[in-house]
Amino acid sequence: MTIEISTYSKENNTIISIEGRLDTTTSSELEEWLMINFTPPAGKAVLDCSKIDYISSAGLRIILNMMKMMKKHTFAFSICCPHEHIKEVFEISGFATLIPVYRALDDCLQQSKSV
Repeated sequence: MTIEISTYSKENNTIISIEGRLDTTTSSELEEWLMINFTPPAGKAVLDCSKIDYISSAGLRIILNMMKMMKKHTFAFSICCPHEHIKEVFEISGFATLIPVYRALDDCLQQSKSV
């Protein structure tokens, strides 16, 4: 099983979109992709979770590492568009207190304008 990862820019934000299951099998794929393709942007990075079907503790670890990398470089990082069951995982695991989670990409981008 693999995941699909894509990025694009919108309003000076780097949007990272992941499609599929973010679990033990695919988290190493995301980690490798991030090492090769991603450096903290000069602005804000947003993880679009609208196409993530499932997330395990291995997937959460990769997201935590992304957050740490962004903070190390003093860039903002947030999450948008999680399905309700993914949002619940973020809340139960405490991630929602560490990383801002927004219902929609536009909400996230609007918030980044006011920061």
